[in-house]
Amino acid sequence: GKTVAVVGSGPAGLAAAEQLNRAGHRVTVFERADRIGGLLRYGIPDFKMEKKFLDRRIGLMEESGVKFRPSSNIGVNVAVDDLRKEFDAIVLCGGATASRDLSIPGRELKGIYYAMDFLPLQNKRCEGDEIADGKFISAKDKRVVIIGGGDTGADCLGTVHRQGCKSVHQLELLP
Repeated sequence: GKTVAVVGSGPAGLAAAEQLNRAGHRVTVFERADRIGGLLRYGIPDFKMEKKFLDRRIGLMEESGVKFRPSSNIGVNVAVDDLRKEFDAIVLCGGATASRDLSIPGRELKGIYYAMDFLPLQNKRCEGDEIADGKFISAKDKRVVIIGGGDTGADCLGTVHRQGCKSVHQLELLP
């Protein structure tokens, strides 16, 4: 019977909101991006997870009483004090948006991007958003090197192939 604010609508935020709602609490999920889903929406490419499944889950959660507030950046356009006044509890489920940089020679050169600067732009275009060509990062007709072989590296690999890269090499740095 409590009111709970969940900050972040990625995998952790949606799972927390679902469980809290099932336990009988009134839940509102706050998301700084323009759409709900966090990493599920903007980090994972459509070829790996179609967004219709995410949208279906969000719809079911809304039907069960969970409220969603996209474009709500806590501490920027939503005051923390307002959350404290309005809710009995606040659950912090912010994602890992800080990229890990590599201090290697050439890192400062043009054309080197973090995965989480690259992938969301493609996902936004897949959602129908207009992204100016000057802001869009495209691998079309480029020779690409991906550093990292985990899920994010695999997402980049699939995306650069779909964008029509000329060639791609993927490196994994393990101890």
